[in-house]
Amino acid sequence: MSKKNNIERWKWILIFVIGMIFWWSLISRKLSSTSEYINDFFSRLEKKYFRMEEISNLLWKEYYDKSILTGNEEIMIENATKAFVDWLGDPFTVYLDEEQYSWLQTELEGEDAIEGIWAVIRKKDYYIQVDEVLKDSPAYKAGIIPLDRIVLIWTGETKELTTTEAVERIRWPKGTDINLFIERVDKSWQKEYLEVVVTRDIIDVPSVRSKILDYSWTKIWYLEITTFWKQTNSLFSKAISDIVEAKTKGVIVDLRGNGGWILTTAVQLAGHFIPKWEMVVKTKYSVFNDINYTSNGFWELEKVPTIVLIDALTASASEILALALKEGVNATIVGTQSFWKGTIQTVYDFKDGTSLKYTIGERFSPSWLSINGTGIVPDIEEKVDYTWYIEDWFDSQLQKAQEVLFEKIKK
Repeated sequence: MSKKNNIERWKWILIFVIGMIFWWSLISRKLSSTSEYINDFFSRLEKKYFRMEEISNLLWKEYYDKSILTGNEEIMIENATKAFVDWLGDPFTVYLDEEQYSWLQTELEGEDAIEGIWAVIRKKDYYIQVDEVLKDSPAYKAGIIPLDRIVLIWTGETKELTTTEAVERIRWPKGTDINLFIERVDKSWQKEYLEVVVTRDIIDVPSVRSKILDYSWTKIWYLEITTFWKQTNSLFSKAISDIVEAKTKGVIVDLRGNGGWILTTAVQLAGHFIPKWEMVVKTKYSVFNDINYTSNGFWELEKVPTIVLIDALTASASEILALALKEGVNATIVGTQSFWKGTIQTVYDFKDGTSLKYTIGERFSPSWLSINGTGIVPDIEEKVDYTWYIEDWFDSQLQKAQEVLFEKIKK
């Protein structure tokens, strides 16, 4: 592909990316004159774009070692595009190269049998960023969390690796260990460095697991939802037949470690608790009409006392489900503060196989409660007693949830 064609192709990619950011900035400002702002924006955009073209032409004409430019101009412009997007400071708005987008599509399909450590990763800046971690996966058990930065795989730096190269180094046969050096940044931008050892495995983690807890005076249903994939609602519906037959008196919905994934699946699950047409989640968008998602009204569990378990890895769609159950059927939330992801992303595909995943809106509870940047504070806080958990596999949070549910059943 010629230099001229390269520039032309990247021109339209840059204009689209900049246009998306423009719309975001437009709705976040109080403008005295929208048309005046639009005209000013595109005037500045034209000047900035041609500055990049001027720099490119100047380098090709006068740069001393043109061999560096030969074949690398596309990479230079792609890195400039990524830097432009990263400037927003939104960890969920990213420019994805062809390899990264391919991995995103694969993970959204939601296969049950997975080999490796099961962490969805992508290249960003000087590190490999963890985007998602599946509950009970090797990565989860090793303590890896979303937004962790993998800076070393064994002793090798990741700053020069592509996403595919990082995956190839991480995925090895079952039973083998891998050492990862992690950089973790908290909300106050303080950095912590951790070395973790992950034992690779072939895991089979269905998105829904349930069991009946049978006591002398009552029965309760323990329902664990590990993620929201396409098949989650059908698995949930099959499990409901068991509890109807067992005549359970209450339910514990365990959303700990659930990173969310597909919002519409969470809305479907809410419909098993919340009456038909009642609100599940409200969404506001930058350039689209706002959408309110209501219950489908399956309604099998509407009058069943409910407890929801959450923790710091409960994120996105699972946070929305927890709030919907709290506000819709008076569920009690037990555990620790949730992750805080309330924004909505979409993906725009470019013709060359790259894409832009960007924030277009925000989700709210039925009462307009926002969890973005703050998370959910539980009604009853209960931290994990790790000493009991490691030594005796005793789950102190689940124990507290049972105690609270027993009190609700007795009322």
